[in-house]
Amino acid sequence: MDCDLTTVARAIADPTRSAMLLRLMDGRRHTARELADASGVSPSAASPHLRRLVDAGLVSVHVMGRQRLHVLASPQVATAIEALAAVSPLLPVESLRTAHAGSRLQTARVCYSHLGGALAVSIARRLEADGALDDLDHPLLAVLGIRDLSGFAGPRMRTCTDWTEQETHLAGRLGSALLAALLDRDWLRRRPRDRALNITDAGAAQLAALGVAAVPAGNL
Repeated sequence: MDCDLTTVARAIADPTRSAMLLRLMDGRRHTARELADASGVSPSAASPHLRRLVDAGLVSVHVMGRQRLHVLASPQVATAIEALAAVSPLLPVESLRTAHAGSRLQTARVCYSHLGGALAVSIARRLEADGALDDLDHPLLAVLGIRDLSGFAGPRMRTCTDWTEQETHLAGRLGSALLAALLDRDWLRRRPRDRALNITDAGAAQLAALGVAAVPAGNL
């Protein structure tokens, strides 16, 4: 007996559902209206798409009071989406707004539980070049307060191919710890309507001082 790839493939193979899945890659729970906005359809049109994703085991629904919140069903789903993104062509740029959004995603974004984009690749390069991936002994990790990874789930560290940079960034517990610390120290800030992250002026300065190339906030 083999696995049935077609069930999952059919669920993903729709632009609306693909957009919803990519929005959910920020690792947060979203209402149907939020996912409708992200995919460019009405809330009523979004409902059957969300049911399809739930039925395929890609999305879970959590009821909180009157709200039904949607989230990726598991870290394995997020890993699969990342892998597909790495071998998928980029969407065409059809407006200045789309170009700006794509630039922000390329610079820094949330990849479910860890950091993605050019900044993530730059951090991975720096830590690898300095031999800090095994013992967590590095000025950047010290400043961010990352001493152990016990508070995070998953493997200690894994690498995955960044779909915009076509180089590897860090996932696993180390990747999660980096994202959490960068947000906690306000070096990065979440955006309200997508999974791109803004690099603050303070964050760009601190990262540069630690040998990590970053794009200043004014250029995003």
